[in-house]
Amino acid sequence: MFYPKTPFLGNPLLEGEILKVNSAALAPLLEWLCLTPKVTTYRVNTLRITIDGFRKKLEEKLSARYGQGCPKVYGLPNLPEVLCIEPLALHYTDAFADPTRKEIIVDTTCGAAVLRGAHIYAPGVLAMESHTQLHELVSVYADLSGKCKRGSITRYDNPEKVYLGSGKVLMQRYQLYNNSDEPASGVAVEMQSNVSGVPSLGDLSSEEAVLQNLPSIVCVRVLDPQPGEHVLDMCAAPGNKTGHIAELMGDQGFVVALDNSASRVRNMLQKLTQYKSISAHVYDSTKALAPAAIEGSTGPPFPRESFDRILLDAPCSGLGNRPQLSCGIKQAKVLKSYPNIQRRLFEQAVQLLRSGGILVYSTCTVTEEECECLVAWALSKFSDLRLVDASPRWGGPGLVLPNLDASKSRLLQRFGPSEQCVDTVGFFIAKFRKDKIIQI
Repeated sequence: MFYPKTPFLGNPLLEGEILKVNSAALAPLLEWLCLTPKVTTYRVNTLRITIDGFRKKLEEKLSARYGQGCPKVYGLPNLPEVLCIEPLALHYTDAFADPTRKEIIVDTTCGAAVLRGAHIYAPGVLAMESHTQLHELVSVYADLSGKCKRGSITRYDNPEKVYLGSGKVLMQRYQLYNNSDEPASGVAVEMQSNVSGVPSLGDLSSEEAVLQNLPSIVCVRVLDPQPGEHVLDMCAAPGNKTGHIAELMGDQGFVVALDNSASRVRNMLQKLTQYKSISAHVYDSTKALAPAAIEGSTGPPFPRESFDRILLDAPCSGLGNRPQLSCGIKQAKVLKSYPNIQRRLFEQAVQLLRSGGILVYSTCTVTEEECECLVAWALSKFSDLRLVDASPRWGGPGLVLPNLDASKSRLLQRFGPSEQCVDTVGFFIAKFRKDKIIQI
């Protein structure tokens, strides 16, 4: 799906200064970021349900919604815990708005989620026309300009609104804009169809399976945690990768999940109660290394070489998320701050990793500074780190830099607009091994 205005255009940081790709590659990349990935992926918790058991549940849900024309559910080689839902046939998509229907306006974050198959939650609704009735079918638009006033009652007339699809109203105006201390929550509009072709099922996540982007699943497979190991997830919230780590370990071992936000850790713990191997802590991972040995402690900070494997899914600019319906100037101004925090976290990770251990660095962005440049910096700074193949491989190779040759870039995994990549979000994965020090 193409949008009338690419949100990156006119922003020099996003057009080249930060992305740092040649002009021939830049335009396809920016266009790709504005498109919706077509495939929906679930990661099945095989400790709770079989793959066939959850496949049956998905197929029943799709059949009830779309009948005999429901999309196919299929698996992927080398990722046995993954089930994918193919996009809908064209006649199920909703390409044009019905002018007789009332309109709902949502923000761009909500709009992007709708195009990925989500329903509309109350906080995302910017405007609803007056006299909109419960269970009424409405046309849903995203406000690309950011100028729609929250709570508006008249039809929003702006050339930068884009049609997303149709939905059924589950919450009325007085519920959405009640001016009480408790903001409205829950599903406000249940999407019936959208323009992207992604099935509008909402999020079917449960203890049995999690709706998750494919590269995030691949990332933990690259880490390859084993039963009985000590594993650290340095920036763990919202906890999907943490749960996947525990599942691959058969919930046998010691998994530490750190995040510096108390609210995010509380939300994460609610999802991870089923795992006995996970210990979650509110902690700043840039200070995770203990200045001296600590006897008998199971929480942060930790002594040197405490972990067999470490996942550093670092805070990043998030420019791999698709579709990107808007990109504010404020975001552009902070892009250059991310490599600094990523390097500080990486320095901690190297010291916390045991000799012979594995460190996986990942981001959900496409900027060179936060991806390949970080790898080149790490290899030059830490002589005991060696880059190894980030497999299983579902993305393409990394970019070649003056200080990162093709032999090394081929070991990286970058998800982007390439025939070598599945149609998913932008993502980056690098895998390192810490060499054992040989005493002479």
